[in-house]
Amino acid sequence: MGLSMYLIRHPSGLTPILCNSWEELSDAKAQLALVGADFWEESQAEQLKRSGTFPIRLEEGHLSPYQPADHLIRKVYQLALEQKLYLPGAMRSLYEKEVVTVCSPHGYDLQTGFAIVYSLIRAEHVRTLYLDFTYYSGYFDTQTEDVGDLFYELHKQDQPMGAILAAMVQKFGPLDFLPPVRMQMDIDDLTGEDFTELLQRIMQESEYELVVLNMPVRPRFLRAVYGCCSHMYSLQREGILYERAQARLLEDLRLESGQTELSNLQVVPMPAISGGFSMDESMYEELMFGEMAAFIRQMLAVSD
Repeated sequence: MGLSMYLIRHPSGLTPILCNSWEELSDAKAQLALVGADFWEESQAEQLKRSGTFPIRLEEGHLSPYQPADHLIRKVYQLALEQKLYLPGAMRSLYEKEVVTVCSPHGYDLQTGFAIVYSLIRAEHVRTLYLDFTYYSGYFDTQTEDVGDLFYELHKQDQPMGAILAAMVQKFGPLDFLPPVRMQMDIDDLTGEDFTELLQRIMQESEYELVVLNMPVRPRFLRAVYGCCSHMYSLQREGILYERAQARLLEDLRLESGQTELSNLQVVPMPAISGGFSMDESMYEELMFGEMAAFIRQMLAVSD
């Protein structure tokens, strides 16, 4: 099976673009380019790299174009990660694990409720870690370690991520989680590279099968996690202002409006939902069997 056909039949968030010249490659503005040995030119490759696209040479002994497509994709992911390029689907392909992001470009008031209930439902079947990077919402206990402490430990680089998480996470039913920082300035200085490094280390060094990220709409953060995640849910209410906010999100992710079906981004139209949301044990049954849970279970059933 050819590479393009494989990507069509096995959606990973990667969109193949066929180019017939180095000029077309440069105009495509892709993160990565596969170039056949017959067309390879060192000077052109260096120029392409300076423009922001990493070229990979296809030839026997380097990266064979004749191996099965799934093997080729896996090798491409490995080479990309060595260059700190985080392509869609890489975490799942390399580590057989899943990263899911929840966001809302217009500040949907139940974004955190959606993210928590989604995580709890998925945690019924796979070992799940929920990390909240949004503004503090009041859903959590304030006297605990938070995602800011996780980045502090990450930057110290003196312990395996599995050990760091084991000492820090809290439990809510079957779900492990870390709440948001109490002051957003605690994560203002983070970069996209901080997020991608964190996710890669969690995938490599922990036993979690699924990581759910609840994210604010900050372009540099969202672009970083979009490149790592298997799926991004963008929650939307009806109305022209909400549609404009969603279009702005596509611009921030550098996606065209017609590309969403080929990407790992799913816009989720949200109905009116009632009920309370809190990480309090007394709320567990309501969270699992309330309106939000019914909506998410239906959404997951349809996507399966």
